[in-house]
Amino acid sequence: MSDPQQIDALPAQKKRLLEYAALKRLPYTYVPFDESAYKGKREKFKERVIDPISKAQSLVTVVFDKIDRFSRDSSSIEKTLFKKLLRQSKIELHFPSDNLYIHRDSPAPDLFRLDIGVALSAYYGSTIRDNVNRRFEQLVEEEKTWIGRAPFGYSNIDTGIPIEGKKGKTKKDIQPDPATRQFVVMAFELRATGMSYEAVAQRLRKAGMLSSVKGQPILTPQVERLLKHPFYYGYMRYKREVYPHRYEPLISASLWRKVQEVNERRAVARTKYATKDHLYRDFLSCDICGYTVTTDGPKKGKYYYLKCTEYGGSHGAKWSPEQMISAQVAERVFRCLKIPQKEVPSILTALEQDEEETYSFLKGKIRQLRVEHGQLDEEVKDMFRDRRTFQVRPELFAEIVSEKTARQALIEDEIASCQQEGNGDFLLTSKQIVELARRAGELFLNPDVRISYKRRLLRMPLSNLAWDGENIKFELKEPYATIAACQKNDSWCALALKFRTECRSEVMALRHDLEFRDLVAESL
Repeated sequence: MSDPQQIDALPAQKKRLLEYAALKRLPYTYVPFDESAYKGKREKFKERVIDPISKAQSLVTVVFDKIDRFSRDSSSIEKTLFKKLLRQSKIELHFPSDNLYIHRDSPAPDLFRLDIGVALSAYYGSTIRDNVNRRFEQLVEEEKTWIGRAPFGYSNIDTGIPIEGKKGKTKKDIQPDPATRQFVVMAFELRATGMSYEAVAQRLRKAGMLSSVKGQPILTPQVERLLKHPFYYGYMRYKREVYPHRYEPLISASLWRKVQEVNERRAVARTKYATKDHLYRDFLSCDICGYTVTTDGPKKGKYYYLKCTEYGGSHGAKWSPEQMISAQVAERVFRCLKIPQKEVPSILTALEQDEEETYSFLKGKIRQLRVEHGQLDEEVKDMFRDRRTFQVRPELFAEIVSEKTARQALIEDEIASCQQEGNGDFLLTSKQIVELARRAGELFLNPDVRISYKRRLLRMPLSNLAWDGENIKFELKEPYATIAACQKNDSWCALALKFRTECRSEVMALRHDLEFRDLVAESL
């Protein structure tokens, strides 16, 4: 049944079939089944209908209540088989409600009635399909509603709000899944750094991400599909078109665009050399034209050279030794991040003192948030107790409840964030940043440190790195830009304050950054 309410019509159909069988005074079998003629395998239909008919040693009368049931309950293959058995005089087809029965020698008018009935049934089915498709299009285009299963990182929920005019049915919705949403964000952030799909998948498996289908560790093709799914930044794909949806995005539009740029760049650069672990591969761009700088080597077993690909047009680019670029990175990037050892104890002491004040502030904020959450709970309960007030406008009831529950969800996120900030994460992460920044230049220049680790060191502070043939150009991310500014002004006493105020969100974000945690773990 395409509509569960059609189940109510089954007892009447069964009654007519049994009455017809009794009228014929022949042994009979009533065969119920619940398989679609157009989806999946027809195991039950084959076992209960086709196999007994095929094995029968005498004429079999196959009874359908109406012609449309014959058309809709049988697939095209099964209808062809029935017609073949008709020609062989092995079966007869009876349709009691249409007062029609078909055998091998049926006259042309009866066969015509059967063909017309099948055609009308097919037309009716196509009309239903068209109506359903139009409704789906309306949901997608006008109501911005997703009509399928929620993507990974989200969950389908039952709001409990009754649907007007549909007895016993309630509205469904989609919301971010607190247990899996962080994996989606992590996947996009890792890919944005230029990592391969396989490398991203390895990191996600290490972090504990499981497939939503079978609960197995996530596979590389699944990660690739996830990173190309627009749902996560506020859009949904329907029939090859993209529409905005009404659900909470998990990532920003800028992060989505950055990942798609990485996808396109790596797709173009996918050659037999793409697997080589070059230090600046997919990370260094040309400051003149903006295209990728490629690496050639090793020459004589140890020398590497870099040059713009000049895909945007020739501009006289020349090969430059990798050592020249690395020397500038060490001098201009990592040297400006180095914190003098004598300043580290005072910075850490200041951070600890600031955290004591912050902890008291966060405790008070958590109390206020919990009071507000409880007040919203009582307001929602009062609305359900006095629901009759909204009988004229039930959609207003749903809208107000949705707003209050959405605010509660935000409060819960704020409480969780405050609890994490108050449990020492900020202080611990700040110490790790200070120590890693202090040692980054030393590690980068160490010939015994592997290339993959040095690549992560590059991604740690830099958002853009470009080469004009002679000099590097770069931008520092926070909180590393703040460290560089303190060194330039020789004002290390201000670093703890800036970490606590101007850079606090960036510092807290690093506690979930898998790449940063790996850098810290390997530098110890």
